[in-house]
This record gives sequence, C-alpha cells and structure tokens, in this order.
Amino acid sequence: MNSELFAKSVELMVVGMGMTFSFLILLVIMLNVLKWGVKLLNKIYPEKVEVAKAPALAVQDNTKLKIAIALAAIKAAK
Repeated sequence: MNSELFAKSVELMVVGMGMTFSFLILLVIMLNVLKWGVKLLNKIYPEKVEVAKAPALAVQDNTKLKIAIALAAIKAAK
C-alpha cells in the first residue's frame, strides 16, 4: 500500500513537472516568435518619429532671461 502510494505520487510529480517545463519552453518559443514578428512588422511599417524643435527665445521679451542671469550672478557671488 505504501509503495503504491509513493509510486503514484512520484508519477504525479513527474507528470506535473513535465507539463510545467513543457509550458515554459512553449512560452519562450512563442515570445521569440512574437519578437521576430514585431521586428518584421517594424521593417514593413516603420514608425514616423517627429523631431521636437526647441522653443526659440523671443528677442523682444528677454526680461526673464535677464532676471535669471542676475539671480545666477547673485547666487554665484555668495
């Protein structure tokens, strides 16, 4: 009785671990296939990247710039 129970428990453990290992291997394979598919789609349909332009300082309104320079000079003098 004891040996039969032990044998069935070992069989159940081996089947369970085998199924888990098989699922993990299948998961890794599917992730690699999806990675390959995304790379292929990116080659076929590349994303359009817009370059953000830096805002130009207004020449007429440079009072904020002057205040910032004055504050930096005061802070550096301390």
